Amino acid sequence: MSSCFKITHQSKNSLARTGILTTAHNKLETPFYMPVATKGAVKNINHIQLQDLDFNCLISNAFINYLRPGLDLISKAGGLHKFSGWNNSYFTDSGGFQLILDHFNPVINDEGVSLKNPFTSKKEMITPEKSIEIQNILGSDVAMCLDHQPVFGKDRKDYLESTIRTIEWAKRCIDFHKSNSNKLNSKQLLFGIVQGGNHIDLRQMCALALTKLDFDGVALGGFGIGEAQKDMYNIIYQTKKYLLIDNPTYIMGIGSPIEILNCVENGADCFDSVYPMRMARHGLIFTANGEIKIDRGAYKEDFSPLDKECDCFVCKNHSRAYLHHLYKTHEQNAHVLLTYHNVYFVQNLIKNIRLSIKEDNFLKFKKEFEKKYKK
Repeated sequence: MSSCFKITHQSKNSLARTGILTTAHNKLETPFYMPVATKGAVKNINHIQLQDLDFNCLISNAFINYLRPGLDLISKAGGLHKFSGWNNSYFTDSGGFQLILDHFNPVINDEGVSLKNPFTSKKEMITPEKSIEIQNILGSDVAMCLDHQPVFGKDRKDYLESTIRTIEWAKRCIDFHKSNSNKLNSKQLLFGIVQGGNHIDLRQMCALALTKLDFDGVALGGFGIGEAQKDMYNIIYQTKKYLLIDNPTYIMGIGSPIEILNCVENGADCFDSVYPMRMARHGLIFTANGEIKIDRGAYKEDFSPLDKECDCFVCKNHSRAYLHHLYKTHEQNAHVLLTYHNVYFVQNLIKNIRLSIKEDNFLKFKKEFEKKYKK
């Protein structure tokens, strides 16, 4: 049982629930979505705007920050919170996904990941212990274990190998965290990560192994890289059976409205994704009646707001025609305004999800939302 997490309401007809996750900086009401601040900033939306939208937590990438600007500079600033000017909670991802990219020429073995630093060309070895040390120094509220995530579509033997390695690395992470975090970051929480691809038995094996360790929460990684949505939902449902009820469950890399709803139905408590911001940059906009592509000619003379049901400042002040014009002429403000709307939309959805769970009508809310969104 996690002493940092308390369930406050359980849905009667699904695994959906609300809760409170307590970190060193604040109390986070679950379910919640974390905008991705890879380098300590969320693309095209600033910290003040995020705080005004009631975001209390961001996620940054420990590995990327380690490479640049580096731990020395961030330490001199007083840690990641002070360096970036964010006074609420921070999760840090270990960077396990980035470590497998060809860009870094990685060589993975049981010891860790050997790679070439693209900025210095020096050889680096990122071990589970090194990853935790980096996150201790950054000063995040929640650190993530180093995991081995294969690219999508590998053979079962590759997923089995990576699952076993993820479990062994998790043991080393938690041992090092217990011995080292007291020196550098005594209040930092640590989450394990379940891997196993689309193989439910491997996912369950990994989940069961992690429940025997003293993690503050458990994440499911390896999503959003090619699997079918229905497979992901089933994996979450089947894996939850092997996780501790009183631990928060974090689904990594998920941020579309429909995915969030279905993950919550299957017991998810928090999410992170670049999806809302990235889609805004590509002109794909969330509305109550489904997604629209703002670059299409149909919006050239459309003087209605992006979403008539949305009360964000973009929808209150600007028309589809104006935003179409900005986007088509490559005006940077197009990305800023569209990003704000998409992020607002997701946060408003999360708030309504929490309310529906508390009022015991989550499945009704989900059905009605999906009916309008998918039409």
